Amino acid sequence: MAVNKHTLKTTELIRIGELAKRLNITTKTLRFYEKIGLIGHPARSNSGYRFYNEDHVKRAFLVVSLRRIGLTIDELKQLKVDTDKGLLRKSLSSILDQKLFTIDQDLGVLQGKREDLGARFQALVTTPRERPPNCICDLLLINCTCSAIK
Repeated sequence: MAVNKHTLKTTELIRIGELAKRLNITTKTLRFYEKIGLIGHPARSNSGYRFYNEDHVKRAFLVVSLRRIGLTIDELKQLKVDTDKGLLRKSLSSILDQKLFTIDQDLGVLQGKREDLGARFQALVTTPRERPPNCICDLLLINCTCSAIK
């Protein structure tokens, strides 16, 4: 069975190594996706080699692409990829909307942390002259106790 390395015709079957190479993933990853049901079980030769058809290739491409944009295995399992594209779009829209909401929350928290650290850094590098040069009280947001420690 000849395999065209550039195109996949409906009647062509390709082996796991070729599909993994096309998707830039490992054969282990493909086997895992098959095992957990994200892609269908391919046909096997008498010697046990996996042969993927065009539908397997399309499904594997979709799964790999969605993983690369950040969908989790659990999210992929919940998607009904084999249903009509309208339902898939709606499900993906919902998942991506939730991811954007979570990222926006994370960004807000990180921005707050950055502003706090920036203020503490400025307090550290601009220690008032009346304080000892090794004073870090402003960084810690406490009343200066350095002169009392002497």
